[in-house]
Amino acid sequence: MNKEIAAILMSYGRTSLVAVLSVLATGTTDPKLLAHAFLISIIGPLIRWLNPNDKSFGIGANND
Repeated sequence: MNKEIAAILMSYGRTSLVAVLSVLATGTTDPKLLAHAFLISIIGPLIRWLNPNDKSFGIGANND
């Protein structure tokens, strides 16, 4: 796995972990709601990836 893919996965992982832990902190343990939190949490990194101006790992990233 290259560094770019690892960075992308870490971004998704951090965001998802925080979202699911936030839902758990409210006392909610319903697996369906936790799954929803996980799925919704990937929207932020996905938007970043779709941004052609994001030079880190967006569509406009330098893939040298």
